Amino acid sequence: MSVILCPQCGGHTHRSHTRGFREKLVKGLTSHKTYRCHECGWRGWLRAGDSPKGRNSLRTIISVLVTLLLTTLLALYVVEKLSGPSRTVDFEQQQTP
Repeated sequence: MSVILCPQCGGHTHRSHTRGFREKLVKGLTSHKTYRCHECGWRGWLRAGDSPKGRNSLRTIISVLVTLLLTTLLALYVVEKLSGPSRTVDFEQQQTP
């Protein structure tokens, strides 16, 4: 097991529990983990040195695909809202006497 040093004071760190949904999401999608320093009390994100490369690349690919999907759905929604009334409404209005 490798020792991860504090970026503030150079002391020894230990893993810290994630707090809240945002931290759990970041932890799940990246290779960064939360650490706390024994000496100065610093708490923050550091890259985990022992995580396998295959898992990180898979997370990156999944993150990019989810981002692309959400961006596409948002763009389609905006285009639909900006294009005005839909054609089906116009067609139904023409059929009614």
